[in-house]
Amino acid sequence: MYDVIIIGAGPTGLTAAIYASRRMMKTLVISKNIGGQVVWASEIENFPGIKLIKGPALIGGMLEQVKNMGVEIKTGEVSKITRRKDGSFTINIANEEFVTKTIVVAAGLSSRKLNLPNEKELTGRGISYCANCDGPFFKGKTVAVVGGGNAAFDAAEVMSKIASNVYLICRDAKLGCFESLEEKVRKIANVKIVFVNEITGIIGSKKLEKIKIINTVDKTEKELEIDGLFIEIGHEPKTDMLADLVKRDTLGQIIVDLNGKTSLDGIFAAGDVTANEFKQIIIGCGQGAVAALSAYKFIQEGK
Repeated sequence: MYDVIIIGAGPTGLTAAIYASRRMMKTLVISKNIGGQVVWASEIENFPGIKLIKGPALIGGMLEQVKNMGVEIKTGEVSKITRRKDGSFTINIANEEFVTKTIVVAAGLSSRKLNLPNEKELTGRGISYCANCDGPFFKGKTVAVVGGGNAAFDAAEVMSKIASNVYLICRDAKLGCFESLEEKVRKIANVKIVFVNEITGIIGSKKLEKIKIINTVDKTEKELEIDGLFIEIGHEPKTDMLADLVKRDTLGQIIVDLNGKTSLDGIFAAGDVTANEFKQIIIGCGQGAVAALSAYKFIQEGK
């Protein structure tokens, strides 16, 4: 019987593990991979106390700290979560089963991909899924943003203040963003909105060099020379295993209170997987700490 099982080993989950361990809770971290989206971040310069650090290095330090504290880590994907009669939970991964008093869900988000050749290889080498995270590294450069929703238009607006030129590539003429945001971006001099076009190719060896686009109406093709590509076509929270247990919003994000408590006693959630507007490393870490402490308090109070 574990005191807490943390699902997810990104910054949020690892921070939760640190705080749970400091409360002498028997802790297990289960995750499909270590690091989450942070491992794709080439450089991070907005983590307090650290001037500049690469994503893998930040995660490496957190992982070492967690292991030194004696936290168990299990690699695998959660297939099922069941609530037991006594209020505890059973978590299944592959052919293994674990029992815990509480759960902290920190599974994060999965960025939607273009699923094009070279996309994975050049992620962190010109390709990013977060303009707020990586935008400052493209100061004075030419970049492209792909997407037609609020996230893409917001990214284009952010990058217009950093990059010299911004291409905003929208597959459809009908957009999914707020009209006010579209109007604002249309007025920005260094942003060129390329309607009814989609990316068909990503070119580069050691770093991103060009993208191929095709007009979906007249089928004309061309190449754009760019230094950065921000793929802003949405994210998917990893919450399906909780669909019958906790309340989620229309996007599948877990609804929590200020203490990370979900609609079901004993299950807490933190970070990008929650209905939190701002998806940032430091916010996830803070919420991970809160969720772990809330889980500890829940056990202490014997609820």
